[in-house]
Amino acid sequence: MTYRLWQYDIKAPMPESIRYALEHHEKKYGKVPNLIEHSNKLQDLPKIDGIRYAPVNIPANLLLLAVE
Repeated sequence: MTYRLWQYDIKAPMPESIRYALEHHEKKYGKVPNLIEHSNKLQDLPKIDGIRYAPVNIPANLLLLAVE
């Protein structure tokens, strides 16, 4: 599995940041990611159909996007 590292502005609303990251990934690679690995410090991530979240030990301002 190949991951795309996405660094986002932690001051921006999380739902908007995630949607922007998903749209960017789809435009660049032609597929919408269905796995987002995020910092285990983040909580209350938005529910998005078809997206699975997995907490990992990474900085809070990073997301790892992947297509399983």
